[in-house]
Formats: sequence, C-alpha cells, structure tokens
Amino acid sequence: MRLIIATLLAFTFSTAVFATAPVENPIVTLEKIGEKRFQLKYNGIPDGKVTVAIKDESNRIIYRDVIESEKVFFKNYDLNKLDLGNYQIEVFNAEVGKLSDFEVNLGPKSLEKTYFAKVTELDDQTLALVLKNLNGVEKKLEIFDNGRLVFEAPITGETFGRKFKFENVTSLESISIKISDKSGFGNFLSVR
Repeated sequence: MRLIIATLLAFTFSTAVFATAPVENPIVTLEKIGEKRFQLKYNGIPDGKVTVAIKDESNRIIYRDVIESEKVFFKNYDLNKLDLGNYQIEVFNAEVGKLSDFEVNLGPKSLEKTYFAKVTELDDQTLALVLKNLNGVEKKLEIFDNGRLVFEAPITGETFGRKFKFENVTSLESISIKISDKSGFGNFLSVR
C-alpha cells in the first residue's frame, strides 16, 4: 500500500513539474543555410496569417513579411544587404501571439568604432598613416600594391604612426591599406 501511495505521489509531482515547465515551440525553426542566409521552417498548419519581423539592435522593425499558408511551409531570407551586427527575427500570428524569436549575428560590428585612422598622401611616393586604437585590442595592418601584400605588422599599442615610401610603384592609387582584427574581419582605408 505504501508503495502504491509513494508511486502516485511521485507521479503527481512529476506531472505537476512537467506541466509548469516552459516548453519551447518546436513548430518554428530557423536554420542558417549560407553566409547571411537563413531558412525559416513552419512545421505545422498555421492558424491564420503568420508575420515575420526582422528587428535591428535598437528594436526597430526593418523588414516585415506576412505569409498566408494552409500547410507546412518554409521561407528563405537573404540578409546580405543588412549591416553587420545583431538582429532579431520574430514569428507571430494574431491567433496565438508570438510563436518564436531568434537572435541572428551577422558578424562583428564595423571596426570604425574601435579605431580612428587617417592616411595622408605626402607626395607622389609617400603616405603617412596615423592610427588611434580606441579599444586597445590588437589589430593587424596590411598594405597591398595591386592586391599583392607588401607590408604587414601588428598594432598593439594605443597609437600608431608611420610614413611609408613606395619607390617601385607608378601611382599611389594602386596601394590599399587594410586594418583587421584577430578574426580577420577588417576595413580598407582610403587616402585623403
């Protein structure tokens, strides 16, 4: 008799805990299918129209898609035209409310906020580069002549300044300067 009562109590507690535990909605999934490309899958029959909203970091809706379907569906989203950063994709409908939301990271934010750099043309063969490293994280400087790497150096301090003389180039227009972080993501600087 005690065994039956203990079993019933254990079953009651486990059922109560199971019923109150939050369950994620497995009907909606988001899968990365390429560089900045995602596939939204709706694995059930929708109750009315389904709305997909893409929000930026300031919680502003930058894209809204209303989908009418009477069966299971999937939809591809190409986010290549969006700036780098974090975005949120929310899926909801009028009948049920919010179904799911997904965080999407499109790579690190632009390096422009982590350094200030200025490249000045001193004469037809000499460039001056001044860089202020705003966050103190190590960066890499690369200089290319027509796509060929001619100089490479780490930038570890808070400031960096140097003159570069290019004797074997016909024009400084063929010179490209790139500042990148450890992940390899970077920006090219233009001569002023």
